[in-house]
Amino acid sequence: SPASKGGDFRHVSSLSELDEIMLELDAAAAISDDELRRVFTTFAMKFPLDLPKDPYSDAYADRQFELYKYLHGKPYDTSNEVSVFDTQAAADRPFPFYTESPKTVGNHLIAIGHLIRTLNLPPKSSILEFGPGWGNTTVWLARMGYKVTAVDIEKRFVDLIAERGRRKKLNIEVIHGDFQLVHQVRRKWDAVLFFECFHHCADHRSLIAGLEKVVLPGGKIIFAAEPITDDFPIPWGFRLDGESLWAIRRLGWCELGFQESYFRDLMAGNGWMLNKHVCPETPWGVVFVATRSARGQDNLVV
Repeated sequence: SPASKGGDFRHVSSLSELDEIMLELDAAAAISDDELRRVFTTFAMKFPLDLPKDPYSDAYADRQFELYKYLHGKPYDTSNEVSVFDTQAAADRPFPFYTESPKTVGNHLIAIGHLIRTLNLPPKSSILEFGPGWGNTTVWLARMGYKVTAVDIEKRFVDLIAERGRRKKLNIEVIHGDFQLVHQVRRKWDAVLFFECFHHCADHRSLIAGLEKVVLPGGKIIFAAEPITDDFPIPWGFRLDGESLWAIRRLGWCELGFQESYFRDLMAGNGWMLNKHVCPETPWGVVFVATRSARGQDNLVV
């Protein structure tokens, strides 16, 4: 069957097959984080390619979220973006350190170092960071003296970052909120940062349309370690690799991917130009830096 347990890569074609693999993943996680990640790489689903032609249309988005509903079992809701953990324990040993994996820890640290180097902000700059999760980027940037505002939809992550900041005597502003903050606040920052979080935004077009409201003149937006690649087989939509299928089926998270050409066109249409910076030493080493294009500067309202 497509989900046979042999050494061959598995193309899953039904939810019953996927649920069998979910049990394999549970067993793998009980062994180690490395084993869990290995099994992630052994299966995927094929992308449905009979999509509406216009990736900006409501019909296209509707098809994507119908696929999500099929995979998860019920419609997407931002309340699904939940992570359960002990805040005090995580303050001592957050991801990636608790994995005890030299490969995962090393790749993560290299990715953050590449991000900070590419960000290249002057001292004391202000940063609006969305989806900081465990707060590793947040804490490192704050220790450099940057004024960081961290926004996360998960209250446990907000509390964790506050606790990590307290222990290091750092002045980190934490906000319990979501991506819609760009349409609600009346403040601007020198940079907006997305590190492994932009792909959780269900309405990514609305988010991008609102970014100009929160970036100071001459500022930048950073998309780091995001699934933006021309290897992606459709303009945008739910990823169907093993890890993404697990996150959607088991956790209900939003796991989008984007063709680089689509993403560049979308950003250009909103007045942003992109520069790509790649660090080949880590799988999370692609960083896109967005700055205002000539068109964007012409339309800029300060």
